[in-house]
Amino acid sequence: MKVFTLKEARETLVKIKPIVEDIREKKEELSRLYEELMEQEDELEQMYLKTRIKELELQIRRHLARIEELGGVIKGLDPILIDFLSEHEGRYIWLCWKEGEETIMYWHELNAGFAGRRPVQELEESETLF
Repeated sequence: MKVFTLKEARETLVKIKPIVEDIREKKEELSRLYEELMEQEDELEQMYLKTRIKELELQIRRHLARIEELGGVIKGLDPILIDFLSEHEGRYIWLCWKEGEETIMYWHELNAGFAGRRPVQELEESETLF
């Protein structure tokens, strides 16, 4: 697994954010299609909707795999949470990003999770992170 500096993680996030936006759009379409499927009585139309749903789900899975190929670790899907492994003062930490945030602004210990997020400004004293 790749270990990122904050700068590298933020540069990678620039590539990931458009993927996340496309996932968000596909999730919205999926939600709409599921509702339509529940109301649809025509079998042919149901088949079409099921096929479209499977296509969207596959595209989302491919997007998630691409995020992981880029080094992001997906920690949540609604909203999308992505962590990047980093190192600070000789120990591993997660640089943490949540869908909708402008950039990586938080970090947490490996075992702390989202609730343990702390501002990256706390890490600025460490030259190894930057």
